[in-house]
Amino acid sequence: MALGETYAIHLSVDEKCELLNKIERLETEKQRLEEQNRINRRALVTLERKLAKFEEIREQRDWLLDEMTKKISDLSRFQSELFKSERFSAIGEMSARLAHDMRNPLAIIKNTVEIAKIKHAPRIPVELQNLLATIDAASSRLVFQLDQVLNFVRISPLHCDEYSLRKILKSAIGKIVVPDDVKLHVPDKDVLVYCDAEKIEAVFTNLIMNSIQAMDNSGDVVVRFIQTSSTVCIEVEDSGPGIPDGLVEKIFEPLFTTKSRGTGLGLPTVKSIIQQHEGTINVTSNPTIFSILLPK
Repeated sequence: MALGETYAIHLSVDEKCELLNKIERLETEKQRLEEQNRINRRALVTLERKLAKFEEIREQRDWLLDEMTKKISDLSRFQSELFKSERFSAIGEMSARLAHDMRNPLAIIKNTVEIAKIKHAPRIPVELQNLLATIDAASSRLVFQLDQVLNFVRISPLHCDEYSLRKILKSAIGKIVVPDDVKLHVPDKDVLVYCDAEKIEAVFTNLIMNSIQAMDNSGDVVVRFIQTSSTVCIEVEDSGPGIPDGLVEKIFEPLFTTKSRGTGLGLPTVKSIIQQHEGTINVTSNPTIFSILLPK
């Protein structure tokens, strides 16, 4: 066969008909497959949309479950707080009456001891002087603890003005018996803050006394003032052993104390006062640092 030559294929009429039928069947099958392909593509698009919708629904379900879990947790906490609130309300009312009734006789005892020491100091034997000092210290401690009870159960309105934090701190320190082995470090630079001076003084008193007791009457207490354009941060740090593991979250709970002579109301009172001032208080351990943030 020479290059470029062509040959005709001779088919019979039946063969031609058979071939045409096959071509027609192939064309029909092609159209069917193309239509099926279009249907499959549409089904795939629909499936992808449904999967996307399912994923969206699944995300919404997960979000709703998270929200429901949070709401249940909040409800449980609210019920617990409500129970505590009702319980403490009754206890608080009774405690306030008892504290008020006890405070007056204690004040009389304390004043009587002071008068006796002033009037009869030269003639009082040393042994009796020691007894009077013991009575004075014990009555002072009881008066302070009763004041803690009254401050906690009676949340009086704030009387705010612009005050010197350093002066408030100095006033608080002047009312504390600081052991000889305790060194207080006071900020040199003053800061002005809009607050209730009497209540903030109670905050300083409680925190410093808490630090002194935590250090077992020996160590350093450092007070810092850090201010920004809109806030004042007060830090009280001590060189004590730190707060035991697991107790950091509990120290602001009413009636919780690790001290044999504590009321468990000092730090809750501090937190209540700071919250009244629309501030926050946090604590870290090792070393123990109480950090208070107040609006200026």
